[in-house]
Amino acid sequence: MRYFVLVALFSLGFVQSFGAGKITGRVQDGKNGEAVIGAVINVQGSSAGTVTDMDGNFELQVENGVFTIEVKYLGYQSKEVGDVVVADNTVTLNIIIDEAKATQLNDVVIHSSLKKENINAIYVMQKNAAVISDGISADVIKKSPDRNTGEILKRVSGTTIQDNKFVVVRGLGDRYNTAMVDNSVLPSTEPNRKAFSFDIIPSAMIDNIVISKAATPDLPGDFSGGAINILTKETPEENFNAISVGTNYNTVSTGNQFKSGYRGSMDFIGFDDGSRQLPTDFPTSKKVQAGLNQATSTSALNMLNNNYDIKTHNALPGMNGQATMGRVYKSGKGSKFGFTAAATYSHNETIKKDVLRQYDGFDYVDNVYGYSSNLGGLLNAAYYTGGSKIVFKSLYNRIFDDNFLYRQGTNNSSSSDVRYYAFDLIQKSLLKTSLEGEHRLGKNQSKLGWLTSYNVVTNNQPDQRKVSYSKFGTNDFLADNTSLGKSNNRLFGDLNENIINGSVYYTVPFTLFDNKNSIKAGVFEQYRYRDFHNRYLGATLNLTTAGSESDRQRPISTLYGKDLIDKGAYRLDEITGPGDEYTATTTTSAGYVMLDNRFSDKTRLVWGARYESYSMNLDAGDGTQVQPTWNDLLPSANFSYSLNSKSNLRASYFRSVARPELREVAPLSYYDYELNATIQGNTALSRSRVDNIDLRYEIFPGAGEILSASVFYKHFDNTIENNVNGQNSGYEISPSNYKAAQNIGVELELRKNLGFISKNSFLKNMNFYANFAYINSSVQLDTTAYANGHAYETRPLSGQSPYVINSSLGYAAMEGKLNFNVLYNRIGERIFLIGQGRFGNVMENARNLLDFQTNYVISKHSEVKLTVKDILNNKVTMYFDQDANGKFDQQHITAGTIDPNKDWIYSQYRPGTTLMLTYLWKF
Repeated sequence: MRYFVLVALFSLGFVQSFGAGKITGRVQDGKNGEAVIGAVINVQGSSAGTVTDMDGNFELQVENGVFTIEVKYLGYQSKEVGDVVVADNTVTLNIIIDEAKATQLNDVVIHSSLKKENINAIYVMQKNAAVISDGISADVIKKSPDRNTGEILKRVSGTTIQDNKFVVVRGLGDRYNTAMVDNSVLPSTEPNRKAFSFDIIPSAMIDNIVISKAATPDLPGDFSGGAINILTKETPEENFNAISVGTNYNTVSTGNQFKSGYRGSMDFIGFDDGSRQLPTDFPTSKKVQAGLNQATSTSALNMLNNNYDIKTHNALPGMNGQATMGRVYKSGKGSKFGFTAAATYSHNETIKKDVLRQYDGFDYVDNVYGYSSNLGGLLNAAYYTGGSKIVFKSLYNRIFDDNFLYRQGTNNSSSSDVRYYAFDLIQKSLLKTSLEGEHRLGKNQSKLGWLTSYNVVTNNQPDQRKVSYSKFGTNDFLADNTSLGKSNNRLFGDLNENIINGSVYYTVPFTLFDNKNSIKAGVFEQYRYRDFHNRYLGATLNLTTAGSESDRQRPISTLYGKDLIDKGAYRLDEITGPGDEYTATTTTSAGYVMLDNRFSDKTRLVWGARYESYSMNLDAGDGTQVQPTWNDLLPSANFSYSLNSKSNLRASYFRSVARPELREVAPLSYYDYELNATIQGNTALSRSRVDNIDLRYEIFPGAGEILSASVFYKHFDNTIENNVNGQNSGYEISPSNYKAAQNIGVELELRKNLGFISKNSFLKNMNFYANFAYINSSVQLDTTAYANGHAYETRPLSGQSPYVINSSLGYAAMEGKLNFNVLYNRIGERIFLIGQGRFGNVMENARNLLDFQTNYVISKHSEVKLTVKDILNNKVTMYFDQDANGKFDQQHITAGTIDPNKDWIYSQYRPGTTLMLTYLWKF
């Protein structure tokens, strides 16, 4: 045995001695951060060498050892980078070279090291961004507990998230932000608002995220908060395979009683098997509303899925898995082809337990059970040859959310006790494909770029079922099934949207004041087509049928039993209106010119203008047509001044627009059973125009470190916000234009290694990060507004938090193999809905979010990660601010009476703490 061990160790040593590795990296211009194309890379003392490609990238195959890398390029100082250690691995080396000065000798060589050069590359990337922006890299994402893009975004300075998926940047809601994946503009994923559901993209598929908070002419013109560009993984540096599996446990959900309705054979993998869908030969709305005879009605009802059984089991732990692979193929002529492919899956069973709702005469407790499966795939491929590259990117993701709600409580306005059931499956999917190219032309390295993309978004609600029971006094509970209404029906809904994008640009460099400048011109075209329709139908009980009174007392599992349908106790009715469907197209045409002027080594101005023409053609089922056309000239200017090698002063101005979403201008109503509200469109909506001014000072003390302070101001014309109002019981949510608004704020950001406190202590392995934003906004109203009797002439913007705090503390031990991270997030109270009439503003209460993560690299092939999310488990509270004091004052209900002058509870619950364990294997 001992002999065998010695032989094995010797063999391992032999392999190590003659092993091989790889050196990859990028060469950049130290002044402007641009790629240096055609730089010569050599390994000192070896015949190994290569040249950089059109992105400045290079790759060297070498034997194990310690090397010095030489970089040479005509007109630039040569550089030697030492201490490059290769030991059966891939070493990343990003090199910065500077132009040679006229007074320097040609043989001057700059000496550096691997660590120093990578630090320099970080400086150049951060300092040379054209606009005021913030972002987050794959490395930081890896060290966070976040599983999808929605969770990641709340870590970015000045950014918060609503409902764990909708982004708010600098206090501005989703309508003022633009979502992009790989530079392609994405559509709204929601049928009732302009919003992109960022939880649809798993974090493992992301290379980095950049949020541009100021505009350049080549960015879309319809954002004021931020343009969020999610860049997915492209071409790997080396071949790889990886598999990760994980599980999670939630203190409120896992192992506790979980209820659900009908379960299809493919629900677990995220697809409805068709058993919930409306049959293709089902009678049309026109036929049903014209009146069916009893035989036809009975036959049609039997075609539906009438399984109302409520299943019960203990909620399973969450589970997730991912498989990824990457390949790179090279030819002897310098061409390269590579691709990255990934497949992801997750399943979770969650419970919103004892959700309290006490407002406007309602005193309810909801329990909401969510059965969710997520399936996704990614395929990115790129081909590089000479001065050109062509990249294909495709992303598919679908979310299967099957929710069951059980509500019980009292409706004081009708003096009745209530039992309410809602079965609601929503299937969302996103297919995004894009093909883009970039080509270097001529000796002056002009650049021609183009992009075309095709996106498909679906939102399918097959057979949303809502059933209510009421009890008056000492009587028994009776089903409210004698007629159809907004709270008792079966909804079959579909939204399908197709988007085609195309853009072309051309960049020409030129020299001005002995500095490199450029001019860029381009055009953009987008075409959207949406088809949306809802159908409301259901069975109504015939009260003249014998035993109808006792039939109404049946439990929900047998309320719509086949025996009752077959004996003719039910008829098929439908309340679909002509306004419950629409088709719409939009066309956006844009052209722009942008100049990047460098007047000296320290001064840069990126400026120009974008012209956008937007046309909408919406045809509602009731004959209403909405056909606005808006033309806008959108100038912008971004100025930066390098005070020294480690600091910048930036200033920017840009004009932008915010357009209403299709659903917002459609004249149809949608009932949200969970909110007990009707969502109503407004055909008179107009687009908003916004003028934006920013000022930022930023310092880069060390590698990956930053200290910045920003001030921003925004002025809005015709800002769009959602209002809540109503008469009697229930309420309506609808959008409106307001004359003007303004938004002013301050942002502070700090990322710092703590080694400066004590250089030789454990603090050198500890990093601290924090960002803070304070925002003040006001909306100017045309007339004095009243909410529950309180008058006001100005108020904050809805969705805007007065402050945002993000911070984290990370520690790396064992040479980076063991990492710990603690993360904290808090947002200030913000308006969710604007109150009118007897309603105060609906506010979202401030909440502390504390997360922890540790990961351990077992070997170069495997890693384990433990995450604890929402350790504090603060209550999620939304309330009607009935006393208009801007803070939550919970009332005590006495004798069933809810005081209209004290705060009402819109929604309140604890989500629980979640523990996640993930194992990653690379091979």
